[in-house]
Amino acid sequence: MAAVKKKKALTYNGKPIYRCGNRIFYGNLEDKLILVLDIMETKQIKDLDVATKVLVQVMDNTGELGKGQVFRKTERDDLYKALDTGEWWLKQALTQFV
Repeated sequence: MAAVKKKKALTYNGKPIYRCGNRIFYGNLEDKLILVLDIMETKQIKDLDVATKVLVQVMDNTGELGKGQVFRKTERDDLYKALDTGEWWLKQALTQFV
């Protein structure tokens, strides 16, 4: 029987990142809280779509993925700022709620 190759998830600061359309999930899926980034607007630069408005949310991850209670939320004007802010918020929230 052929061995099944398991894909390795993309990570940022040691936590996995998953994308589903314009929604990005960041954090361990087993943790109580997860970071959800929603890309609200994009701009075409050369041949690439670049996020110009991103909704950042730290959510409860105990129910259905991406449908939990929002603990903290903001908007940022690019994906890097959104991920940087959200990663810091998630780390802080996980130390308080765990």
